[in-house]
Amino acid sequence: MLTFQFTSASILQAMAVCVAVIGKDNSPLYIGGIGNDTSTDNELSRQWLVHTALDALEERLSTTNTSNTNSSANTARTDLRDLYLGLLYSTDTHKIYGYVTNTRIKLVLVTSSTSPSGSNIRDAEVRTALRRLHALYADAICNPFHLPGDQITSPKFDKQVKSLMLNNV
Repeated sequence: MLTFQFTSASILQAMAVCVAVIGKDNSPLYIGGIGNDTSTDNELSRQWLVHTALDALEERLSTTNTSNTNSSANTARTDLRDLYLGLLYSTDTHKIYGYVTNTRIKLVLVTSSTSPSGSNIRDAEVRTALRRLHALYADAICNPFHLPGDQITSPKFDKQVKSLMLNNV
């Protein structure tokens, strides 16, 4: 019984690679991953995954905006409320999901598709995790000492994000 719990935790840990908060001008405000590997190669690969997702995210945003101008008012209101963009793209080893706030802050979630449970991740779980990440981001920027547009360096935010990733995705 104890071995099964350990195995489940290690699968969860391997499934979530990183999360990122990207500013309006596509500058990274926060890029964090799960695990103890903080080598330069690992950090660069995380940044590369997030930055390659920005092209797909911008394309999805531009097609959403175009379809909103061509559709009825009710459809536009529904699309504005649903900030989750879904699966942006997938590679052999990773799946990248996107979420955008009303203020055009972009949230990116990268999962591993090579782990046994990585291919079984549900869209609803990713949507919930990104909504919670949005709430954590809102709490972090409500700090009166945080300047809008600056990187998020709060250890509390980092700890909460890592806890979210381990518990949900």
